Formats: sequence, C-alpha cells, structure tokens
Amino acid sequence: MTQPSSQESPADNIRDFDIVVFGATSFVGKLTAQYLAENHPELSIAVAGRNESKLQELVSATDIALPILVADASNIDEMRELASRSTVLISTVGPYTYYGDKVVEACVENGTHYVDLCGEALFIRRNIDTWHERAQQTGAKIVHSCGFDSVPSDMGMFHLHDTAQTAFSEVTMAVEHLAGGLSGGTIDSMRAVSADAKKMEKGGAILHSPYTLSPDHKNEPDLGEQKDMDVSFDPLARQWTGPFFMAMFNTRIVRRSNTLSEYAYGDKLRYREAITAGTGLSGRMKANALFAVTAVGFAAVMNKRMARFLPKPGDGPKKLDEGGFSITHYGLTESGALHTATVTAQGDPGYRVTSMMLSEAAVFLATKPAGLPDVSGGILTPATALGAPYRDALHAHGMKFS
Repeated sequence: MTQPSSQESPADNIRDFDIVVFGATSFVGKLTAQYLAENHPELSIAVAGRNESKLQELVSATDIALPILVADASNIDEMRELASRSTVLISTVGPYTYYGDKVVEACVENGTHYVDLCGEALFIRRNIDTWHERAQQTGAKIVHSCGFDSVPSDMGMFHLHDTAQTAFSEVTMAVEHLAGGLSGGTIDSMRAVSADAKKMEKGGAILHSPYTLSPDHKNEPDLGEQKDMDVSFDPLARQWTGPFFMAMFNTRIVRRSNTLSEYAYGDKLRYREAITAGTGLSGRMKANALFAVTAVGFAAVMNKRMARFLPKPGDGPKKLDEGGFSITHYGLTESGALHTATVTAQGDPGYRVTSMMLSEAAVFLATKPAGLPDVSGGILTPATALGAPYRDALHAHGMKFS
C-alpha cells in the first residue's frame, strides 16, 4: 500500500468512510456510534472491532444500519487497512497503553485523523516523541483526550483566553459540581499508567513533571512547584479546595495546548485544578475530607483485591441522562485583572456527555469547516486541533460555555 507523501492528508485521498468507530461494542463505543448515526446521517459511518459477531449484535440491537469492519488492535496490517479506509478513526479501545500503539502508528502513516478518550500521559508522551513530526508530514491530526478528560479543562481554558484576549499568570479550574460514575475503563487506565511508569526509565519523574506532555518538557519555564493533589485556600476562587483526581492529567493537556499555541495563555502561566469546598472552617474540613477520600479511592483502585467491588471495563450506568458537571476557570491576568469562564453540562460526564464530545471532535476533523486552527498535523490537543468551531458546536449540543 502506498503511504501518503508529506503533502497528503485524508482530504487528498478518497476514503470509504468519513468516520470509523473502532471499539464500537464498548459502552462508550456504542453510545458514540448511536450519536453519530442519529445526529450526522449526512456522513458515512462504520463500526469496527475484533469480534464480528458482537458488532453484528450491536447493529441488530440498535437498528443502526452501519457497515461492519473487523480489525484487531494488535495486528498492524489490519490496522493499516482500517486506517486507509477512514478519514477519521475514533478509538475507544483501551487501556491505550496496551492497545493503542499500532492504531496510532497506522493512522499517522496513512494520514488518517484520529481521536480517542485517552487519559494515559506516558502513552501520549511516547506518541509525541515517536510520531509528532511524522504526523505533521502526513497531515494526520492525532487528537487525544476528547472526553471528560480533558475537553472541559482544555476548551474551558481556551474559552477563558478567547473571551479575555489576554495572557494569564495564574488560572484555577474549579470543579463546583460533579455527578457521575467512575467507569471501569478509567480504572483500567489508571492501573495501566501506574504499571507503565514502573517499567519506563524515569517514568515516575516524567509522569509527575508539570510538563509531561509539553513538546520539550525539559525546556519549559521553571515556575516552582505546581501541586496536583493538595488542600489549600485558593485566592482566585476564594474558597478552600481539595484534590480533583483528574487534575494530574488534565493540567498537562492544558499546558501542552499553551505551548503549541506559542504561549498564548501566558509564558509564565501557573495552572491548577481542584474541587471547591467552601469557605471558613467548614470549607477547610470538607477540603481535608476530599483529600482523604481521594487518597483512599486511589489506593482502592490500585489494590487488585478490590477489583471485584469496582466497575468492570465495558460497564456503564443505567441512567445516562442523570448527573452532570459545572466547572469555572478563574484567571488572573498579568496586569492583575480577574476573568472567569464557566462550562456546564447535563448527563453522565463519562458516558453521555463524553460520547457527544468525542463524536463532535471526529465530525469536525472529517468535515473541516471554516475557522479550524491552521495546523498541518501532529499530536494535538482538542483546543489546538479544533478551536472555536468545536467550542461552539459543543455549546450547541448542550455543553454550555459562559
């Protein structure tokens, strides 16, 4: 098969499908395929996975008349064939540390755009080191983390800057409301990241660096310690805050967006994420309780003996329309002014809202509407790949930016 030249992209080649959902029999994969079929009938969509019978059951059970493609994530030839037929490949097959390498390789080499739900920092770091320059040559836009981690964080920060049009010295992303289940896939990914760090030389140090995902993390500005998990009174939110369990990953995505945007958010930006706990003594006590619960939760996730009590990969909630989130980015400009931007959504964040965020990211890469950021390709973030048009589409589909 002929590989794309440095000037080619999916738009330059006739592809069989606009979007292929790989891993369509997973819980989020099913929701994503259904969302695309119902909301974007103008696009050619296919479902893919390694088990043909399960894919047929999916199509029959949901009345979604979509073509079926069979491919195994561990088989590079099958992944190359799948990527060559797709303008955009969505992957919900995780943990990506174990099942993502050949998928990304196939997309990069075929100039195929790619989106996923990855929250695994070391996997993305490897892709940056291995594939960023090659993806720029082939035109492949590899956009990780298009779900609850890290679209609200990344696009919320984008919206804050887009409305203020100024650089910031400090930003706190404050989680003010969050209701939804922890998925089995997320738990599996957390374990995979831990195992990956132990196998990788200096894996722990790279993982804990604030600039894990920055283009050249060694040359980022030294802004001192930037804690991910602490209890503190936040001067921007003016509340006590406790640890947000996704902060250790989300903050790295936002910092990558800042660097890829030539430090548009500020070249001395200190960015953190936390959960608000209120003011006074009660707020401090609640923040300490959040710290304790988070620590116990992490310990439970990493303890194999607790596995039977936790959600399994592929499991999902019965009531997808319940839950939701509200987050606010508090930004202090270099001149001392305070700006805020709030993002809210109804529905389970890790499932209902995630399937919408993931789908719309793929749609924009497939259709390339006016206003998308002018980037040729690479290992990108939602903000740097999709920008304002994506933000506006999310808003139109119920994820409100204000």
